[in-house]
Amino acid sequence: MPTTPQTQVISQPLTLPCGKRLPNRLVKAPMEELLADFGGGLPNRLHHNLYNAWAKGGWGMIITGNVAIDDTHLGTPFDVVLPKPPYLEDLLESFRAYADSVTGRSCGVQESNRPLAVVQLVHAGRQSMRGSGRSVWQPAKAPSSVPMRPSDNLGIVGRALDHFMWGTPKEMDLSDIQEVKLRYAQASRLCYLAGFDGVELHASHGYLLAAFLSPKTNLRTDRYGGSNENRARLLLEIVQEVRNVVPPTFALGVKLNSCDYVSGGLTEEDALLNVKWLAETGGVDFIEISGGNYENPSFIMDDFDSEAEKVKLGGGEKKKEDQQGAKGEHVNPVSSRTRKREAFFQSFAKRCRSVVPERRSEEGEQGGGGGIKLILTGGLRTRNGISGVISSGDVDAAALARPAALYPDLASRLTDPTIPDGDPRADTPAYKVPAIGGLSAVPLKLVGAGWGT
Repeated sequence: MPTTPQTQVISQPLTLPCGKRLPNRLVKAPMEELLADFGGGLPNRLHHNLYNAWAKGGWGMIITGNVAIDDTHLGTPFDVVLPKPPYLEDLLESFRAYADSVTGRSCGVQESNRPLAVVQLVHAGRQSMRGSGRSVWQPAKAPSSVPMRPSDNLGIVGRALDHFMWGTPKEMDLSDIQEVKLRYAQASRLCYLAGFDGVELHASHGYLLAAFLSPKTNLRTDRYGGSNENRARLLLEIVQEVRNVVPPTFALGVKLNSCDYVSGGLTEEDALLNVKWLAETGGVDFIEISGGNYENPSFIMDDFDSEAEKVKLGGGEKKKEDQQGAKGEHVNPVSSRTRKREAFFQSFAKRCRSVVPERRSEEGEQGGGGGIKLILTGGLRTRNGISGVISSGDVDAAALARPAALYPDLASRLTDPTIPDGDPRADTPAYKVPAIGGLSAVPLKLVGAGWGT
């Protein structure tokens, strides 16, 4: 049986449960822009220029970089950050200009080709370094007082460095938790009023919501800890709080870890429960599947292998499996070599289909209808790899980060039917990040893994 052309697979529109429609299956994944004022600030001219370039690049959805909901917990010193509510009119005007840039309204992108504009909302939690929006003596807030240990490989020197950089976080009390829920809801309402199409709650990579989900960092014994259900409670309550303040046509997504890849952390079995409960809320439109955290930052390396990482933890078995499409129909074959290089978390996405069935719209659109959508990020680079994971039925869309940063118009080339499959223009051009001086030899995992990023 002949395969469906790869451009046709990628170019197929996708309708979210809220009714919003992506013009194609390519998502610009969220990344730190590092363009705000030092100490955190509002979107500025640099953000507008950057997002205009992506808006003209042919993406189906654009998810912004981190927008911090708490100005005392920055992830980096150059984050876009929201001050404490209530929000003033000038803040709303700033985000209206931001929304116009992301959608392409400010640069003449035709309405039929406009990407959905989604804001990633984040609270850095225990991963907010000392002095990041607060005094160096004020600890970060977290579900439990579990300190960051990304430099454990350096022994006592590493522990001293970690204490200097992060310190020991303060366990949140119930009033702190209520404040976080309120801030996520109010930030979502602001994004709706500003003209964005949706928001994504960042519950991945070790940030606050991910820390609540992880048994390693959530040692609570109250209703927000002690079991999978309790650890997921805050995220599910935030979903409900957001839905209470935005209309049903406003998209709501969650970025979720498939696994933490650290000893004692979130496992795939834990993550599958989180996916199931999010799907059952009926309020979530999409889940962006990722994995890892900054205590084991191997997930941001080009050669990351999720199956090998599970083997290291004693929780997986290295296998070579042939990719199979949904019901065996119209699958573009993807080699095992390509799968290893691309689609880091596809094996988990395949498992998610047992709790998030694939749907088709009345028009026959694969991935259409009312079911929650799955977006896969991590490692995807080529038209062949992207079309393969979508044709398989494991996911509904593919998200690209670093390739999108290097080549803002990559989506247009991936969906261009005049560029034949196999043509080098249909893939991400090869690039190599140079090492500067001795930086690449620094034995800090965060430095080594993050240099390419």
